[in-house]
Amino acid sequence: MSETIRNAGTSARHLGNGFVRTVDGAAWLYAQLPAQPPVRDAANWTDRERNAQALLTLLPRIAELTPHIPFAGRKAMKGFYREIHILAVSTPEPFVPSGKLDMASRIRLQREYDNTAVHDRFTLIGVRLATGGGKERRNVWRRMLGALNTITSLDALGIVEDSAFDHDRDTIAQLFQDAGCTIPSNAMMRRALAWWRTDRKPEIVPVMVEHEHMHTFPDYESCRRAARFFDLGGDCRTWRDHNPYSYPMTIVSLGALPFEGQDEREVQDSDWAASLLAQGRGGGQGALCLSVRGLLEPGDMSREQIDKDKENVYDKAMQQAMDGHKRNVRVAGELAAVNDVYQTGERPWPTLIDARVHAAIPQIIDRPTQVLYPGEVSLNPDRQEAAFQDMMIGSPVAFNPSPVYWPVPILAYAGLAGRSVAGDDMGRGAASDLPGALLGFTEADLQPVYVSPFESREKHDPPCLLVTGATGSGKTRVLLHIAAQLAQLPDPYTTKDGVQHPRMVPYAPHVAEDRPHIPIVFLDPKPNSDDFTGFVRKRHGTIVRLDSPDANGILDPLRCIPDRMRTDRVQTAVEMLSQITGGKHGDRARELALTTIVSYGTVHGADCLGEAVDMAYEAYMARGADAEHIDPLVEQITPVLRRVVRSDPMFQLIYGTRHGGRSLAISQGLTLLSAGTLNIISDKTGSSAVSDIQRWVVRMAALGATAAIMGRNGVLIVDEAWSLLGDEFGVGLVTRMGRLARAQHYLPVFASQKVDEFVDAGLEDFVGRGLALGMGVRNEGGSTGESQAQAVCRLFNQPEDGRLHERMMHARVLDTESEAPDWQSLYALFDPADGRLLRGTICYYMGVDGSAIPVEVRISQDLV
Repeated sequence: MSETIRNAGTSARHLGNGFVRTVDGAAWLYAQLPAQPPVRDAANWTDRERNAQALLTLLPRIAELTPHIPFAGRKAMKGFYREIHILAVSTPEPFVPSGKLDMASRIRLQREYDNTAVHDRFTLIGVRLATGGGKERRNVWRRMLGALNTITSLDALGIVEDSAFDHDRDTIAQLFQDAGCTIPSNAMMRRALAWWRTDRKPEIVPVMVEHEHMHTFPDYESCRRAARFFDLGGDCRTWRDHNPYSYPMTIVSLGALPFEGQDEREVQDSDWAASLLAQGRGGGQGALCLSVRGLLEPGDMSREQIDKDKENVYDKAMQQAMDGHKRNVRVAGELAAVNDVYQTGERPWPTLIDARVHAAIPQIIDRPTQVLYPGEVSLNPDRQEAAFQDMMIGSPVAFNPSPVYWPVPILAYAGLAGRSVAGDDMGRGAASDLPGALLGFTEADLQPVYVSPFESREKHDPPCLLVTGATGSGKTRVLLHIAAQLAQLPDPYTTKDGVQHPRMVPYAPHVAEDRPHIPIVFLDPKPNSDDFTGFVRKRHGTIVRLDSPDANGILDPLRCIPDRMRTDRVQTAVEMLSQITGGKHGDRARELALTTIVSYGTVHGADCLGEAVDMAYEAYMARGADAEHIDPLVEQITPVLRRVVRSDPMFQLIYGTRHGGRSLAISQGLTLLSAGTLNIISDKTGSSAVSDIQRWVVRMAALGATAAIMGRNGVLIVDEAWSLLGDEFGVGLVTRMGRLARAQHYLPVFASQKVDEFVDAGLEDFVGRGLALGMGVRNEGGSTGESQAQAVCRLFNQPEDGRLHERMMHARVLDTESEAPDWQSLYALFDPADGRLLRGTICYYMGVDGSAIPVEVRISQDLV
């Protein structure tokens, strides 16, 4: 074997529930730190404090386990300090579709995202265990005696038996539980023991060690192949192209930070760990692993030591100042600042002393400035293997080129455990996960994000999903990306024989589902919109164009609202005709008159409004038997409606004239309801009859689609949804959807660039989730005088001076001359040289918990 190849394996074995025994006989207990809320994508300081709380609670209590020995100094006490190990892992592994999906959907996603990596992201904290327990913990002499007594519990090989650590193990486990930590699974511990692996089956594998970096490989053969290449003088920077899942890795050591005791909120880059662990496309370093080891010193011992150090340094500083030297003056000032912090309060923070901090970065690092760390960085030339071994659980190697002494807040607020996750399923098999469409992957941590149409029904949250973004932000493509996947999803509440169940019936894991698919209606009211016909047909969808010759009456209330909703059907028809023929504020007398006319026609078999009005008109003019039940208004409006329907193609959509015309049939799968060449979106300020007709075309398209999917667990997606809110009729329609959608078992999705109109209409109570895309630099003001970006923040309860608002305002490029992509932008980014897609659209996923997490949407090439 080449001298550059090293066997890299574990130095410990996991015995279950986080309990670890090492090769030198030590015992450790590990637990998983809470992963929420995130730090990199925290909405505000409150989230940062919530994330820090676990370590702020846990570490002082661990430090309190140190016995009190009168008159003993730090050197004597170090042997009683507790050793801790924090291991934050973010290792890539192949994407595997969620097990909550049906088999066909999993196969399709695996094919479409075959070369996609996700990151196994978690953070463990371990405490080295002591033998004995009970009152011996309080009395140092008894504890020493207990240590001697452990000789009786040695096995034949001289290793202390597991049971000797039981008492301390229970104590530490209780501290973990009190701080919100959880027991790590066996799979998580296997990943932690071999964190550098890039698959889901971590085993002992070889690595190659060079002067200033290392290389990892998926198996021995690929390692040997690379070693032969290297021995022949080949450049290791190029062999990754020939060895999938191999990568270079530089182990860097992190040193002192510019900390002087300030409030963490005032320290720039206090979230240094979150920045190191975040992916490069999300503005981070992309570190695979971050290891922090050290001894936890009680705060009063640190305060005492600082007092001593301060006096010594002050004396030297004064002497040097008198001699004209100022080397220690700065150190004295820093100690004074730290001293002020440790002197405040009765219980100062514990300190991690003699700490060794290493980060594994998946690239060749040539300069310390390449590392996104605000403190000192050591590149460890010729010491890569030592630093690598020091990161491992149970390692007997201690490599400490630049020890640090950190008060607990430096660790707590660093973002060691915050993970950016979003959606209704993260692909981890949690009981709360719900089947849905894969939206994309979180920008910071590459976690899969699924959007489920069943979230509101299962969790009783507000039912509406709102998608915001300016023209050109990719809003329509994102919607179609979601719709196409949902349209192929079998209805989990319906069996293959059509029987509805009140609760979800899980998909069979390895059997093709023959249940009906959920219906998806995509309403695109924009005239001459992008041609997505090919995409929809390729997905076996149906296309309904409102400008087609056979669309007469397709949106007529009597035709598109089912017979089971007879009262709603007549009421809607009356409201529509009242507004079109009588203006926005039609009086009650007109509505009552129209009710008699429409009701007469429906009773006598009419299936569209034109037929119903004609029946009533003919009966009234002939003074038939039931003519006295028809209001005289019919004589006035019938000729007017006949003339309008002959001259206005849009009116023909909502006012059918032929019996048995085409209905708005919504079957399984995806239906695209397109305006075609018609301009059915009215000006908000328009008050003419034509404007009213336009508004009612959009409303009836939404109402008709809703009626068709109601009770079928379907989804209605309305693009340019602000067109529904032209007046109080439209607001009432959307409000009714928000109030009833959950009980009627469908998901309303509204997409709009004019967000302020949803805010003005008071629809916040009905919006449970959201997707926010770019708004652009123009970002025109809304009706309230605030910008659309501000309206988005207000709608989703996000700070208006936060990162979301700032990123929504970025354009696609930094400047029009170079056309260099702006990576802070939410728009899809392209290479200015060849037009190649560099990064997909970024949308912020707004969860019901108030989080806002950026997600990269990787759209099918059919839509690009």
